[in-house]
Amino acid sequence: MTKDPLSPQQAHALFDVLAHHEIYSEIERFKYPDAIQNYGHPFPIDDEAPSTSPILQSLFARFVLELPGIKSVAPEFWRERCKLIVEKLGAAELSESYDKGAIGSRRTLATAISTIIEYPARGCLAGVTAHSNESEDQEYDIYDADDVMRAWDQFCRELVHGQMVDNLFDATARMGKIEEHTPLVQAAHEYMLVK
Repeated sequence: MTKDPLSPQQAHALFDVLAHHEIYSEIERFKYPDAIQNYGHPFPIDDEAPSTSPILQSLFARFVLELPGIKSVAPEFWRERCKLIVEKLGAAELSESYDKGAIGSRRTLATAISTIIEYPARGCLAGVTAHSNESEDQEYDIYDADDVMRAWDQFCRELVHGQMVDNLFDATARMGKIEEHTPLVQAAHEYMLVK
């Protein structure tokens, strides 16, 4: 019995699901006070032990620790002060259940944080392709899911490799409504609303 390989759309969807699951589980581990013990740099860890939060640790090391001001923070700060704060937050036993018909604060925080972190994590893990077959004046139907997905991919490419940031600032200064923007921006906006 042979299995059909995943289509690019299926592989992309699988990647999104797996990335979400891993990031959420890494964040969820911080409900235990000892979660920081095997986190990794800048916190001390056994040389042989792998990080228990590889995606979070990678993003933290790549982006946060490289910021001016944080780059020069003494290692003792991470080992003594910051580690203690994280351990105490884990020991605080914030509610994770459904309290009085509402989602608990720990679960709400974990969901919100994982949602925010997913996008840079996906970009670091999978990257954004630099080239596309889409033309500048490509039309997109905001009522067609495939068009909206293609537009979002093109929008991200333009943000990273093109002039989309400058174009958005210029267009927003001149226009007041989303309907006045290019079809690409309108379709990307639709993606953000639905996502």
